[in-house]
Amino acid sequence: MILNISGRNMDTGAAFQEYARTTLHSIVEKYFSNAVSGTVTLEKSDAGFEVNIRINLTKRIELESKGSARDAHAALDSAAEHAEKRLRRHKRRLKNHRSAAGQLEEDIQFAPMSVYAGAQQIQADQAEPLPEREAENDDDALPVIAELSYEVESMSVEQAVMRLELSGENCLLFRNSGHLGLNMVHLRNDGSIGWVDPRGNRNLAGPSA
Repeated sequence: MILNISGRNMDTGAAFQEYARTTLHSIVEKYFSNAVSGTVTLEKSDAGFEVNIRINLTKRIELESKGSARDAHAALDSAAEHAEKRLRRHKRRLKNHRSAAGQLEEDIQFAPMSVYAGAQQIQADQAEPLPEREAENDDDALPVIAELSYEVESMSVEQAVMRLELSGENCLLFRNSGHLGLNMVHLRNDGSIGWVDPRGNRNLAGPSA
């Protein structure tokens, strides 16, 4: 695994870099020996230090964890502990899905995604202010839309949950391999993971009167 260790507006030092390499290689290889690459970022915070770990387990599966402490090494230990918990959970669940593991790398579709930005946000990025008349009608201006794309992979709900837990993201849109409909898993405020399946509502709809 290729590992890049850097500091944000600070020097990490040789001792921290060596400790980070030894710690992460030991953890990752225990659960996922074929990891592609990883990055460790160290930065100072009001409480001490923060460490962000990002590991590319495959070309499309990413693990992210964070840790903070008064000491840089302790912050790394905290982030590494979170990473190991996610890897251990992922390894345990993966044992029940080995037959479908290859599907994650093959069945991928691209869906359009729109990002909405209000007029005030766009104006803040521009050097010249709008004319006075346009500024007065700022609140009524239509939003600006950036058309992007989003990779939608076909997988089971269990696989989607694993991917969400590893990535640390708030939600994941995927195509349910059971019926090929679009589904979403998301992190709830109480810490649990919710599953949205619009197709499932069809079974609840009774015959029209």
